[in-house]
Amino acid sequence: MTPPADPGSAPLARFEAIGLWLMGLLLIAFGGLVADRSAFQTDRKTDFGVYARAGFSVRATLTARYFPSAVPENEEYFPPEARELKYDIYQVCDDRGWHYCYPPAFAVFMVPLADPFFWEDRTGYLPFGASVIIWFVINLILAWYAAHALAGAVVPDAVRWSRRWWYARTVPLYICLGGIGYTLSRGQVNIVLVALVAGMFAAAVRGRAVAAGAWLAGAVALKVIPVFLILFPLVRREWRTGIGLAAGLFVLLGVIPAAVWGVEGAVDNNLKVFSAVIAPGSLGVGDQTRQKELTGATSTDSQSFQAVIHNLRYPDKPNRPKVVDKSTRLAHWALSLLMVAVTLVAAWRGLGPAPADQLVFLGLLCVVMLLTTPVSHMHYYAMGLPLVAGLWLKGLAGRPGEFWAGWCTFGVLMTWGVLTALPLFPPVMDLGLLDAGLATFSTVALWAYGVAVMGRCPRTCPVTRPAARLQPVAAVVA
Repeated sequence: MTPPADPGSAPLARFEAIGLWLMGLLLIAFGGLVADRSAFQTDRKTDFGVYARAGFSVRATLTARYFPSAVPENEEYFPPEARELKYDIYQVCDDRGWHYCYPPAFAVFMVPLADPFFWEDRTGYLPFGASVIIWFVINLILAWYAAHALAGAVVPDAVRWSRRWWYARTVPLYICLGGIGYTLSRGQVNIVLVALVAGMFAAAVRGRAVAAGAWLAGAVALKVIPVFLILFPLVRREWRTGIGLAAGLFVLLGVIPAAVWGVEGAVDNNLKVFSAVIAPGSLGVGDQTRQKELTGATSTDSQSFQAVIHNLRYPDKPNRPKVVDKSTRLAHWALSLLMVAVTLVAAWRGLGPAPADQLVFLGLLCVVMLLTTPVSHMHYYAMGLPLVAGLWLKGLAGRPGEFWAGWCTFGVLMTWGVLTALPLFPPVMDLGLLDAGLATFSTVALWAYGVAVMGRCPRTCPVTRPAARLQPVAAVVA
């Protein structure tokens, strides 16, 4: 048998294949642990219950709106608070008293996994444990899709199932295992967000600007903050992306909510996202209902600039103020604007049309978005995948036929992966590394490395696929 012309085209070695199988078994075991903690213990240890309860609220609203005869006749005997709040997704709570904090369309999509109150009739509803497992599996599929879409856009030359093909997809996932695993354990939505961003990038690289805008609309309608990523198509002068974005937002923020709550209810629900979530978190004003669970300075494991500055200014955790000072907010926004400016200047100076560099640029924007968000939980660090994948795939694109991006790149990425995963372990968490901003500082360092290498191309680096309509950023200013 003639050996492959290059090592990257060879199939996986036996130990590598065994490693993949072991990872699959580990994920199955981890899924069982997540299901047990989320659904089968006395207290539900998951954020998924918030989405499932919002899905129930939507389902109840749809039933009352379109099938009033199906509303239980004994509705008046339900607890008074349930009668008043049952149909409001921003007032209904999960079993721990936590509130829904996302745009209304996501709650509509959660209807199939809805979880009613314990006093409601569960006929026609999935068992909560089954919903947890389905959500876990969906997120696993989307994590793989994100890695696959990014790799396929940057190194399409990789022979399917070869070492180069597998390493292009699995290494970024392994590096980001801390944020991805934490997202899975909490039943959070960040993997869905990363998949939408990956879909946007893959569409953009293939010249499908309108479709890229639709993918971005999905991300914005899920978590609002990805509206920051509009900088990606703007810098690339992909004006048609705005068409897809506008059309997608019209459907996701207008048509779908209006079908459930009517036009007035759709407008009201969209406004509640700002008054109950965005304004309290970023400006400290508005509805403070979610301060204890989300927007308070001491309520979460936030690793944004704002949170870390506040923690360093008040190292005595038990006596740390629950409200962030105005000066801290100003410092947060100043650092955020500085990172945005440096990223755009670096793109203007060196960003070219190669898909690898375009992905590094998108990843830099994702990291800036991650740190700029005033409340940035540790599970948000799954959003580091685009930058990690961009740096890894850039190394692969510069080494045709190889399956390894280089030890320098791997060392930088692995260091970041370890430093962002360590604070998630209770023994390390007790050391105060999370409060001191270990994840934040290491992510700033990764961002700086990405800025330094963006546009830098080794002599062997080809443009693996001429990306339609991709133009150097310098042309924007010319």
